[in-house]
Amino acid sequence: MSFKIGIVGAARRHQGTGPYIARAINQLGHDIVGIIGTTRDTALEASVHLEQQYGIRTQGYTSLEGLLSEHDIDALVISSPPETHLTYLEKALNNKLHVFCEKPLWWPDSARDIPETMEYLAKIQRCLDMAEQNQCIIHLNTQWPYTLADFYQLYPDLDTAEITHFSMNLCPQSDGVSMLVDAASHGLSMLYQLVGQGDLTDIVFTDISSEHVNASFKYKHQAGLIRVTLGFTSSQAIPKPASYKINDCQVDRIVSLPEYQIKLQSHERSVTVRDPLLVSIEDFIASIQAGLHTDIMPLMSGCRHLHQLIESYR
Repeated sequence: MSFKIGIVGAARRHQGTGPYIARAINQLGHDIVGIIGTTRDTALEASVHLEQQYGIRTQGYTSLEGLLSEHDIDALVISSPPETHLTYLEKALNNKLHVFCEKPLWWPDSARDIPETMEYLAKIQRCLDMAEQNQCIIHLNTQWPYTLADFYQLYPDLDTAEITHFSMNLCPQSDGVSMLVDAASHGLSMLYQLVGQGDLTDIVFTDISSEHVNASFKYKHQAGLIRVTLGFTSSQAIPKPASYKINDCQVDRIVSLPEYQIKLQSHERSVTVRDPLLVSIEDFIASIQAGLHTDIMPLMSGCRHLHQLIESYR
């Protein structure tokens, strides 16, 4: 079954993933019936780019309402800046659309004061309640957990019941606290996938500058405690350097261009992995087809922990 999908933020600005999400959706055989830009010019620019780069022909709009007035769609991709996510989430869910949302689920303008914890989480909870009421899937695009099966191929002897340390190094194109907004959800999603729900304690930031942030904390979960380090280094490099380490087992992500072949490289071996973005979208579509409900717990946990990290940083 082919799905009809709209995309908010399909232009490649800063580190936007919209064009890559569009390419993956197209590769999976689904229809991108419209894209939404801030202005007619940006919508046109994005539509021209998608056709020239990936052969995707679609229409540009300046609002979700405009797109819906001409098309019936099944799902909305939200890949616009984080401060716009809440508005589009609410509009999409009010129209009973499934949502594939770029990380984080929502964060207000990082240049302003952060919201009070309960106020922030209440707005997230309202969206999750709407999703439940309207039987919509919200899928957050945190891709790294989809690499764990390949990681275990490289380290088959790792005892997953005895994870005591986890670290991850990422290179977002933003700087300062915006690096946490843009990339911390990756590390948090890995922790949830590895051991389930937990609590962050003893958060310490070191090497703080506009180009680098290092966050260390303890992740207390039902079966024990993991010592965690998340490192963020601002970089304009494409593809972006990235790595993670579970106990003493480390992998680096190696991307070969222009074919965009992805490998996980250990000290001695490597394994080719399917594009985690593609797998993430496949999982989203499969969840819709199976009639599943939004898994609320990891979304709320990720938002709570992101708020806690940024509050500690400030």
